[in-house]
Amino acid sequence: MFKFLAKKSRFFWVSTVFFYSFSSLGFSNDEDVLVDPVVLTIPKPSVGIETLLSTRDPIQPIPANDGASLLQVIPGFSVVRKGGVGGDAVFRGLAGSRLNFILDGMEFLGGCGLRLDPPTAYIFPETYDSAKLIKGPQTVRYGNGNSAGVVLFDRSAKKVNGLRAESAVTAGSWGRKDLLAVIEYGSGLMSFEGDFSHGESDDYKDGNGDEVHSAYERDSGSMVFGLQPADDFNVEFDVIVSEAESSNSDRNVDGSLFDRTSFGVLLEKGGDSSKLSLRAYTTAIDHIMDNFNRRTTTNCGSGTDNRCVLMNVARQTDGMRIGLALHVGESAAVNIGADAKQDRHTSRNFMNKSRAVASAFDSAARIKDFESEMVGAFLEVDLTVSENAHVISGVRTDYWNSSRFQNVGNTNTQSLFLGDDDQSLVSGFMRLEITDPNRIVNGYVGYGISERPMDYWEATTFNGITAGDVVNIQPERNHQFDVGINISSENFSSNVSLFFSDIDDYMLTVDAATDSVTNVQVERWGGEIDMRYDVSSYSSLFGSVSYVSADNETDNTPLAQTPPLELQLGLDHSVNEWSFGFLARYVDTQTRIDAGKGTVVGFDRATATPSFYTLAVNAGFEINSQSYFSVGVDNLLDEDYFEHINRTNSSAITGFITDNTIGVKEPGMTLWLKAGIEF
Repeated sequence: MFKFLAKKSRFFWVSTVFFYSFSSLGFSNDEDVLVDPVVLTIPKPSVGIETLLSTRDPIQPIPANDGASLLQVIPGFSVVRKGGVGGDAVFRGLAGSRLNFILDGMEFLGGCGLRLDPPTAYIFPETYDSAKLIKGPQTVRYGNGNSAGVVLFDRSAKKVNGLRAESAVTAGSWGRKDLLAVIEYGSGLMSFEGDFSHGESDDYKDGNGDEVHSAYERDSGSMVFGLQPADDFNVEFDVIVSEAESSNSDRNVDGSLFDRTSFGVLLEKGGDSSKLSLRAYTTAIDHIMDNFNRRTTTNCGSGTDNRCVLMNVARQTDGMRIGLALHVGESAAVNIGADAKQDRHTSRNFMNKSRAVASAFDSAARIKDFESEMVGAFLEVDLTVSENAHVISGVRTDYWNSSRFQNVGNTNTQSLFLGDDDQSLVSGFMRLEITDPNRIVNGYVGYGISERPMDYWEATTFNGITAGDVVNIQPERNHQFDVGINISSENFSSNVSLFFSDIDDYMLTVDAATDSVTNVQVERWGGEIDMRYDVSSYSSLFGSVSYVSADNETDNTPLAQTPPLELQLGLDHSVNEWSFGFLARYVDTQTRIDAGKGTVVGFDRATATPSFYTLAVNAGFEINSQSYFSVGVDNLLDEDYFEHINRTNSSAITGFITDNTIGVKEPGMTLWLKAGIEF
């Protein structure tokens, strides 16, 4: 659908220059600049347990064109690199269904059994206004099992009178080109927002000058149409269509298709004192992996022509959420509601076939291999106990059931029932927050419990459910204390977030001849500290520290896939319309490993991951209140390194790195420029 647009990138660049040529001819006004030209390297210290990001601010290092890389700017986040795009987000060493993603009220998963397409692969960050992280099991309003936390990608409920447009372009090393175009219209009765996003890159080179199999192309279009027939009644209809393809360095196949189509409706009735809302949606994912469209494979399309592989997986997710938000007297705000989600996964696989047979996949039937349902109800209360103190608490109950099937012999003709499981789950939390604007020190302390059943990957890829209706694992139960200290003075601010967690029946995956998952007892502790000091009215020093310690107490080993100590230090300097900055990052050696063990997103390697450090510099200029540009150089010293939380290289990609004992390398020195305009 969007391929013809991707091929017209020259038109996009010319259009952008055209927009800029008009930015000085009457489009400026007295409103604040839409996007801050100051490059974001570490988010400003947050208040409470939440961290908020603007998705359209320039960010360093420049994130990939997906949802996971954007979050890496938050201390405590890691990204499992597989290539140039489509990484898995990890927070405090937890990933998969332990870290939930909600996109404008929608919840959905990817299709690949080895997570080539995690949910973040279908997120085009700049088409949303913000990304919010709620740390730990400290909310019950956004689905089940959020042991690490929940990330909310949202469009803000802004009122537009008349017509408004916005555009941004990014260019960088290795053919990096991004485009964002937004148009909005609003009147008293109706509103409309349309977003288009394009991203592409060639294969990048690592710090050693070696090319990494990592090129990608991505396109997304979305529309939201709203009606407000009365002051207290709002209706919205939305549609999102996206497609992508990517090369991957960590496996024997590439992603030649990432298609998503979503439809949704939102109904809201009420005002500030009480509001009833209904959100319903459906999302379809269609994903193709093969070893011949984006790489050359021996004996595929030539020679014996019997080594072609193509896997086409699809997922249909239908969901609904109803909620009532109301104020009870002057001291209590209540959120009560229920949600439901139905999920169906299918596959059609062609293993070691000729290229002609594999390419004719569309004629084969889609075979059901997994289905699940989740129904939940929640109650969350924010109680004001004094002028500056709140107690926030909540409880949630869920009923979950799932069934596993098998595509017999990968013949795409028969779906064989293997087994099923069902669980009743309970989660809850309580937190005291002190938020006094006149105090230098505020903070929170909370305790939460979250129960999580096995997800699609643990049930199928890692055989949580096997033939004969055998269930091999129990639900996971996290008990976690969270403590936060917020410091804010005239020229200094800091946020300290600490946690201590005991997880009963933690689901540990094992990479072996037959992949498996087992329950173990886990103890975890750690946290993040970020701070900012204003040296003068022009300059600020900032930094962060993040660390996690985790132990598998059942096996008396370190818990696999735990991130190492990370330190960041930087400086911002602003003069008039100009801003300048640098960021230094150090990541320590990780020797606490458990080889061949991990999570659904990756495993520990056999040897320790070396330490590394990087430097980055940036500058920004505010042209006027509607336009800006920012430039940067990432990995200034061309450091050759890979992250600990990462996938390893595949040994089967001709012409690229084939050392499968090390992680996928990060990009070498990267130059980039981002410019934007509002009118």
